[in-house]
Amino acid sequence: MNINCEMARDLLPMYKDKCLSPSSEEALREHLEGCAACRRYLHEYKARQKDDILIPPGDFADISRRLRRHRTVTEIAVGAAVAVLAAYAVIKTLKGGQSHE
Repeated sequence: MNINCEMARDLLPMYKDKCLSPSSEEALREHLEGCAACRRYLHEYKARQKDDILIPPGDFADISRRLRRHRTVTEIAVGAAVAVLAAYAVIKTLKGGQSHE
């Protein structure tokens, strides 16, 4: 399979993450062998990836804990709103059933 530079550059993130099918990986490697511009682009791409911010593993526990706490507060708020609306509906229904003579 022949691929052009645009296709090759689209495949680079998956290539770096080793997510390409064997045939796509082979086609990309063949293209890279013959294209100095795409080899340079791959090198620059990998260098940019090293500059990304890495989150230490311990931070995920804190993020997860905060998300659970936020979800719990949201669930309580929604539950309270539903209870208030239900109480309002019951009161409105009971008052509506009374006759005013």
